[in-house]
Amino acid sequence: MEKAPKEELLIKRSMRSVLLLSAIYAIVSNIYLYTAYYNNVIIKWSYPICTILVIAFAFPIVKLFRNRHWYFPALIFIFWIPIGVLLGYLLSKILPNSTDNYDFGLLLVYFFILNVSVMFLGVALGMLINACWMLWVKFRSRSK
Repeated sequence: MEKAPKEELLIKRSMRSVLLLSAIYAIVSNIYLYTAYYNNVIIKWSYPICTILVIAFAFPIVKLFRNRHWYFPALIFIFWIPIGVLLGYLLSKILPNSTDNYDFGLLLVYFFILNVSVMFLGVALGMLINACWMLWVKFRSRSK
């Protein structure tokens, strides 16, 4: 009987982490977009920045989901999209944009593709590291 409440607590903690990471990743993605809008150097360095973001996005997944719920980060992608769209809408109302929406629309499409790629690769890398970690621990415990 005592095992069920503990498992429920672990699931709630994992889901809370998923929602928190989704919000953080949406904030970072929108900051990345708007920084590129106001500074052209970001566009030139977009691929190295994306590589750094993939590693930065994978690190919390490795740290937070090293338990039985190593597969929960797949849900980050589902929550990241609506949070990112809402945050992007709010930022578009707060931050000043040019009157020409064509340039921002092209930049938005380009960075949306980059951000989706970064999210997918970051989550996949974190989950892959955790899966390998679990397999290594199981292999080590069986070999002893």
